[in-house]
Amino acid sequence: MYRQMQYYVAVVERGSFSEAAFACHISQSAISQQIRTLEEELNVTLLNRQGRRFEMTPAGRWFYQRAKRQVAEMDSIVREVRRIGKQEHRQLRVGVLTGFSRRIVQEAIHDFTASHPNVQLSVASGVHEDLFQGVMAGRLDMVINDQRRALSDQFINDELGDQPLYAMLRKDAAAVLEPFATLEALKDALCLIVASPQQRENEAAYWRDVMTVRGDIMFMDSVEEACMNAAAGVGWYPCDADAETAVGTVLAPLSRGGAPLKRKMFAFWLESNDSTLQWEFSEILSRHFI
Repeated sequence: MYRQMQYYVAVVERGSFSEAAFACHISQSAISQQIRTLEEELNVTLLNRQGRRFEMTPAGRWFYQRAKRQVAEMDSIVREVRRIGKQEHRQLRVGVLTGFSRRIVQEAIHDFTASHPNVQLSVASGVHEDLFQGVMAGRLDMVINDQRRALSDQFINDELGDQPLYAMLRKDAAAVLEPFATLEALKDALCLIVASPQQRENEAAYWRDVMTVRGDIMFMDSVEEACMNAAAGVGWYPCDADAETAVGTVLAPLSRGGAPLKRKMFAFWLESNDSTLQWEFSEILSRHFI
């Protein structure tokens, strides 16, 4: 049935039996017969034919969505088996949101590389828009990011979970905030955000409008700079539970309106990509998620 599914996907995506036949290197009569055989095996009509034109039935639309993914997955398996058999190396380039859990990423890297010795894994960090542009331009194969916009059908959007946020700040400042560092209590303190100069306007809008930070924002060039300024008492740095604290700083759970402050984390990659490795890396990340 795999070959018939492949033909069906080709016919639907090209909108033509003749063009699909050419792409699949078979005759038009052969591909038409294969689609009819598929319908007979399923005992359902997938395409309503009107001369040279056709339209999918409701069953045909449902089957197309599932068949498209199954064909892509099988094609990916075949390519991977051939690579392994030839001892060829494959590459997976992962972009990770700056400040995202170092523990989760390192544990995922350890597990993934142990089970994929023939994959060259590389990891880079960046802020949200830089990662988005990287995957769109083909410099990254997948990104680990928070959700800033509506989920797009252009991407595979694999939800990892909700990440609780913490405030890194000096111990003496944290002492008056226990047990939670509320955004309301921090409204007069500087919020230290890591962002490149080109992305600072977007980052400010996100932290003010979505995360509802009330105080002023001061931008940092790196996580290290944000941590040092938190230790100096300049402001507070929003981070996750396993961020490495400097001497004299602590992590206080952030809350908003009486509830823990969280951000939803996803693994994203382009729908058109051969995505076996992305799915496997994302599944490993999910197992180690906070």
